[in-house]
Amino acid sequence: TIATILWSLQLLPQIVKSHRKRTTAGLSAWLLVLWIAASVPQGVYFIVQTINIPLIVQPQLFCALAIVTLAQCWYFAHGLSRTRCILASLLLGLVAGALELGFYYMCKRLSSEGARAAATEAMGLLGAIGLTAGLIPQYVEIWKLREVRGISFLFLAVDTSGGIFAIISLAFKETFDYIGALNYIGIVVAELGIFLLALILNPRARRARRAAEQRAEAVTGEDAQDGGEDSGSAALPTVGFDGEVTNGEGTARRVADAGMKRDNHETSQAVKGVEV
Repeated sequence: TIATILWSLQLLPQIVKSHRKRTTAGLSAWLLVLWIAASVPQGVYFIVQTINIPLIVQPQLFCALAIVTLAQCWYFAHGLSRTRCILASLLLGLVAGALELGFYYMCKRLSSEGARAAATEAMGLLGAIGLTAGLIPQYVEIWKLREVRGISFLFLAVDTSGGIFAIISLAFKETFDYIGALNYIGIVVAELGIFLLALILNPRARRARRAAEQRAEAVTGEDAQDGGEDSGSAALPTVGFDGEVTNGEGTARRVADAGMKRDNHETSQAVKGVEV
């Protein structure tokens, strides 16, 4: 029951985070696509095996929440309208439900007991492989970004805890279901790997961003200082001969004009002296 509660609500923190931040950047949509696909054979396996009611219900709730999370990726990352996202989600849910029902009847109505057992085991293996392989696109996203971004750590913690409790619940059955346990062991190991990468990569990414911000601030400060010095030296106000405040260039012109007037005055006085 604890595992069912955790694995039924595991994607809610991711849904809430994406809604609040209005973005799904860093969260791989292919992760959700593969998880939705894997929940179909996983659900078939648990129903045919009649393992227990909580584990039968869990894949159905998991698939529904994964579809909602995928719709957020469509809406925030790809710009689809809300109406299209809702319609696509409903259609995807119907397709997943129809496939699960069809595979269930296929496993139950095969002619021989051996064929039914083989088909059921194939469903379990497909679910286990799909759930674990679903995290590969998220690892690719982490590699591209060089940090764990976009995915909710609370979601990962709940998901990992749900997997651990699910494994414990299988241990109390008369015969331990190894295929069922494989579904959860793969998820737990892969998600612990994401936690480990977050501990290693995220501090490095923060330091790199901080260093880049400091370099940008330093460059901005130097540009502002250089601009202030240039403007200050280019236009210092001075007082001209006629008392008018002007800049350095205007002062030079006025000094030249005054000199020319003085020379002209002296020349005219000399001419008058000669005439006299």
